[in-house]
Amino acid sequence: METRIREADFIKGVAILGVILIHVTAFSLRDTVPTTDGGIYLAINQISRFSVPVFFILSGLFLFHRYYGSGFSMARFMKKRARFILVPYLIWSVFYVAYAWTFHPETAPHTVEDFVMALLTGRAYYHLYFVFVMVQFYLILPVLFWGFRRFGGLTMVALALMVYALSEAMTWWDGAGRPEWSEEYTENAISLFPTWLFYFCLGGWLGQRVDRLKRMIDRLSTTGVSLIFGSMVILTLAESFFRGRFGFYNFTVSIYSIASLILWFQLGERWKRSWIALLGRYSYGLYLVHPFLLNLLSRLTPHLFPEASWQEFTFMLVAVTGLSWTMVWVISRMPYGELLKGK
Repeated sequence: METRIREADFIKGVAILGVILIHVTAFSLRDTVPTTDGGIYLAINQISRFSVPVFFILSGLFLFHRYYGSGFSMARFMKKRARFILVPYLIWSVFYVAYAWTFHPETAPHTVEDFVMALLTGRAYYHLYFVFVMVQFYLILPVLFWGFRRFGGLTMVALALMVYALSEAMTWWDGAGRPEWSEEYTENAISLFPTWLFYFCLGGWLGQRVDRLKRMIDRLSTTGVSLIFGSMVILTLAESFFRGRFGFYNFTVSIYSIASLILWFQLGERWKRSWIALLGRYSYGLYLVHPFLLNLLSRLTPHLFPEASWQEFTFMLVAVTGLSWTMVWVISRMPYGELLKGK
């Protein structure tokens, strides 16, 4: 079995660009009505929603592809993840808390207990929930391996889909009779693993059959896949503008994310040396640093461009992406740079 998945960098590059687009368009939407004058930014924001689900699918795919068929040592696994994932996360979490104390004191933790909880639960800054969810998946990975061996991959994916469906439905539940515990879950759904379990398990199932998956995708028509992708874009936007279903908590986004992954897989074979693949090579570092640069530049743009203008949006997208990559590239050349940029 081929250890290296050659298309991975391109897929991660598209996904991290989608994450940056979500955050840049959120900045552009700050003083607009999303469904009227901010409609184009809302559309871009929703079209980019494939990104986080794709990252969770890839995470499951990589972990199962690498560890499922071999002797798995939880101690060795966590030691490696601690160095390349958790240490950079903790360093940047402390940095973001210090940054918040300096520039956004109203959002910063004000007690030692709040500070520790922010570090432990991914709340030091708005994007860090992803690592907190991944740690949850790391901890239950032996249980998922056991379940896949005991019940079979498709059964586990089906069970994960049921958990995911219940989790999604709870985010839509309105009414006076709603239990208090469900409200608490909804408020924290983005940082809890059931919300993402289907994507991770689907990735795990795909990770066991990467070679067959690649052969199957190669046989698919790129035109046909693109048409399905385009159809899901339209449905996702329709759900957003006509039904008010925004963000990740949407079954349409689930299908759209899977269609996106197939398309990026096909394009990744052809464009594996593109600038997008270069973004993907440093995707974890870009994920860690880009909100800092976005916030920093947001203090400059009101003096340069009309608020929520195309000029401002274009500048922010190009500057945040380019400066983030440059910053991570420089860090990667430093001694022990992996402790800051991760891997």
